[in-house]
This record gives sequence, structure tokens and C-alpha cells, in this order.
Amino acid sequence: MYGLYAEQLNESHLDAQQRKYLQQLRTGSSLNIEGASAMAGGNTRKNFNTGSAWLSGFFDNGAQNIVDMYDDQFVWEDSEFDLTITDKEELFKFFTVFDDAGPDSPHGVHVFHLISYDGQQVPKTHATLGPRVNEVPEGWDPAEYRRLSGPIMIGADFEYDEWGYMQWVWRAQHNSDVLGLPSAGKTTVTRGTSTQFYRNGKIVRCRTHWNFREFAMQLGVIPPRA
Repeated sequence: MYGLYAEQLNESHLDAQQRKYLQQLRTGSSLNIEGASAMAGGNTRKNFNTGSAWLSGFFDNGAQNIVDMYDDQFVWEDSEFDLTITDKEELFKFFTVFDDAGPDSPHGVHVFHLISYDGQQVPKTHATLGPRVNEVPEGWDPAEYRRLSGPIMIGADFEYDEWGYMQWVWRAQHNSDVLGLPSAGKTTVTRGTSTQFYRNGKIVRCRTHWNFREFAMQLGVIPPRA
């Protein structure tokens, strides 16, 4: 499951360069990423420009550039897609749908604009989990509790030395249906946020949320605001 346009992501959508990069990921060989921004990784302190490079990198340099921004040990999550990825090969396959392939791309045309960035360097630390987080609270169905809480705990033990919080807007021209909704031929606009934690300039935790309610209203599947 790759989330967006899942039925199309059987690798047949990859071009020659993307297939070569995917093979490099699988073999662990040296990756040659054309056009990769110097701000993508390393020990560079993060700021608005690095956040914008991450957000728009799909279009400027392709999915290869974005994957290189992540540490080898990472977690990426989009709760609206109900999708959690911890493997670079899977991340690459998912991100390629956002490569700018022109207005007739079966994956549509997606444009993101970063509006604001907050962030700070911190002493090395990791997430703090509740003392009884593995115990099912009273009144909860155990399976439901673990389904919801499980993804939150993935990567909680990853150390980070910097964090960033981004707010952005997203415009999508849909050439196919998305998440089983009648999207083909329609354009949607919405806003979202991404929170990232970095270690030595690489992303170790990355979680995104966007306004699904507004998205669904524009597709006519739920009533508009009163």
C-alpha cells in the first residue's frame, strides 16, 4: 500500500532514471542524485529555505532528492493516507507520484508552497512516552487502541538534535481518483503541516497532517460548511 494512487504504483510508472535509483537503494550502492540541494542533509542547520527545498523538491529535483534527506533509520507518516513508511525503497516509490511529469500525468499535478517554519536545535534527545503507554486504557478495545497508538510509538526512541514545524498549502490537479473518491478531472486546495526531527542534518521522524475535511468537501463527498 503506497497511499496515493496505490493501484498504479507497481513500478511500471518509474522511468529509467528512477529504476536505476531504486536498484541503487536495493543494493546499497553509492547514490548519484542529480540536482540535490546542498541543504538536503549533512550538518546544515534547518530553516525556512531547507523546509521549502524539502516541500518542493519533488518538482525541482525529483523523488531521489527527497529520499536523500532522510537518515537510514527513519519513520515517515501521513495519517490521512493511513500510511507509515520506514524503508527508503517504499518512500521512494510513494514520492515518485509527486514528480512533475506534466499536466497529463496519471498521478496529477501537485504544487506545495511553504508558508511558515519554526524550528530549533536542541541537545540530543528522543520522544517521551507515557509510563503505561503499552497498557490498554479502560474502556478501549485492545485492537483499536494498538492500531491507533502503534504508529505514534514508531521512531520514539530515535535520537534527534533539531526539530522543525512547517505549515503549507497544497494545490492538486487530479487526473485519477484519490483514496477511492471521485477526484479525476477536479482540482483541490487545502492546507497542512509537517513536523520533522533531525539527527546530524538528516530526517529521522517526519509526520504530516492535512485538512481531509476540506479536501472531501471540494470533491462533493461531504456537505459544505453551513
